[in-house]
Amino acid sequence: MPYLFTCPHCSAKTQVEDRYSGQSGECFTCGGAIEIPDFTGAAKRSATDMPLRPAARSMGKLIAAGVVLLLLVSLVFVIVQFGGSSVTRLAEVRKQRASLSNLETIAAAMNAYAADYGVYPPPMIRNAAGMPMHSWRVLLLPYLGEQTMYDGFDLGKPWNHPTNIDAAYMMPEVYLHPADDSTIIGRAGYYMVTGKGTLFPPQGPLGPEDVTDKPAQTILLIAGAAPSNRAGGGWTEPLDYDFAKMRGVINGNLGVEPGGMIKSGVTVVTVDGRGHFLPNEMPPATFNALVTPRGNEPLADDTLD
Repeated sequence: MPYLFTCPHCSAKTQVEDRYSGQSGECFTCGGAIEIPDFTGAAKRSATDMPLRPAARSMGKLIAAGVVLLLLVSLVFVIVQFGGSSVTRLAEVRKQRASLSNLETIAAAMNAYAADYGVYPPPMIRNAAGMPMHSWRVLLLPYLGEQTMYDGFDLGKPWNHPTNIDAAYMMPEVYLHPADDSTIIGRAGYYMVTGKGTLFPPQGPLGPEDVTDKPAQTILLIAGAAPSNRAGGGWTEPLDYDFAKMRGVINGNLGVEPGGMIKSGVTVVTVDGRGHFLPNEMPPATFNALVTPRGNEPLADDTLD
């Protein structure tokens, strides 16, 4: 009979078979040291309260040894048969949690920026001629505690000018997606969704006060691969997702649709600063409704639960 166990470190819940009752080990989600409660201890004690004769004790030891051996063989079989997929899934969950933490940190910085300027940072800095110069990630550096890094950029020169390439060699860790195992240095893992009807329309970014839909159901940033299948996409390059090209299919067309980092879904953060995991099964219409801050689409309260 399985029992529900909650990790005291990360609050992850899992069903634990009673045969693991009273054992200790690591939480597969956060890696913290855990000890499974003795779910069946009382029942076992009641069955063994009567003293055993010497012969019975010997037989009991043999039976116990046989049971232990059987459990070990069974455990090896389970690891061989199912361990690969289970370990892969647990590793994915850890990366998912780390990505959510990054998104919430970035969202806090964006909301702090909006508190100062009334609007969120623009997707890109442009020069007087309207040419793209730098990504919003550069503007956000002081709000991430990276003032010194920010001071190293020359905002009067484009992102790919040698001076700014040198300054971009170091990237804030929160901009790196934990599932990005590429060898490309400085590739961003988090992006805005830009375009008509989004928080970042062509005429300029909106602010939290401009959101008429529920802030808890309005996406601020998404995780993803470099847009438009670009292998590079350095973190200072002014490049984000184009809502007009999206259909809302999570982990669909790589570099166009949200996702591309975690196989089972995508991490996002909403205007209220909370991170969420959206599974691949989410209907495109629901995702698109979450992107629009003033669409007035009817969404259930538990859409992001």
